Amino acid sequence: MKDTTDAGSHDLAVEDRRQRFLGKTCLVTGGSGGLGLAAARAFAREGAHVIIIARDPEQLKAASDLIGDGTIAVAADLSSSAGIKAAVTEVAARVDHVDAAFLNAGQEGVKPLDDMDEATWDAVFETNVKGSFFLVQGLRPLLAPGGAVVFCSSAAGRRAGAGIAAYGAGKAALEHLTRILAAEVIGEGIRVNMVIPGGTNTDIADRTTGLPPSGAEAFRARVRASTPMLRQGEPDELADAVLFLASSEAGYITGATLPVDGGATGFTRPPT
Repeated sequence: MKDTTDAGSHDLAVEDRRQRFLGKTCLVTGGSGGLGLAAARAFAREGAHVIIIARDPEQLKAASDLIGDGTIAVAADLSSSAGIKAAVTEVAARVDHVDAAFLNAGQEGVKPLDDMDEATWDAVFETNVKGSFFLVQGLRPLLAPGGAVVFCSSAAGRRAGAGIAAYGAGKAALEHLTRILAAEVIGEGIRVNMVIPGGTNTDIADRTTGLPPSGAEAFRARVRASTPMLRQGEPDELADAVLFLASSEAGYITGATLPVDGGATGFTRPPT
C-alpha cells in the first residue's frame, strides 16, 4: 500500500467550499498571522464578517488586506485585564453579537528547569490561561445563542518534554478550562471546544523564546521526525478543523478536544 502520510496536500478548492458562515460574525484572536490568519481567511471565504485581534497594528493592517474588505481589526494585548477589557469594548462598539470565536492568541516560552524564571512563567500563564478565561467572560454577553468558542491548544499540553514546563502546563490547563467553560455556558446554547495542533508550518519556531538562533530549523526537523505522518501540518488543515467545530455541523459537540497533529498525541509510528 502506498504511504501518503508525507503528501501534505490540501487540495480543497475555494470554489468547492460551502458558505457555512454567510452573514455571521466570527472573531479570531492572534488573527494577524499563522494559524489565526489562516482561520480568519477561511471564515471570510465562507461568507463571514471577520474580526481579528492582535497586538501589532501594522501586522493587523497587512492581515486585514489579505482577509478582505470589511475586516474589523482590533489592536490589543490580551495578556492583561485592561487589554481584554479594551478589546471587548471596541468589539461591542462595532458589532452587536459574535457567532463564533476562535481564541488562538498565545504566548510561547521554552526554558529548562534551572533557567525558568518567574517572568517567563507568568507571561505564559497570563496569556494562555488567565487571558483565555477572562476573554470568554468579557465576550459572553456578545456570544449569540447557537454560537461557538474554539480554543487553540498544543500537542505540548499532552506530550511531556524538557523545557516546556510553563507552556505545556498552561496548555494542559487550557484543555481542562475548555470543559469547565463548556459547562458554564451550555444553558445559553453556546458550545466550547478546542483544537490541538501539532507541529504546523508557521513561524512559531522563529518566535519561540528560549531557542538558539540556529535552533528553529532543528526544532522543525525534530517535530517532523516525532510526528507519525512525518511532516508538519499546514495552517489550512487546522483552519478546516476550527471551522468545523465553529459550524452547525458540530452542533452536538461541546467540551471536546480535536487533535489536528498528524497522530502526534495519539500514537508512535511503527518502525519501518
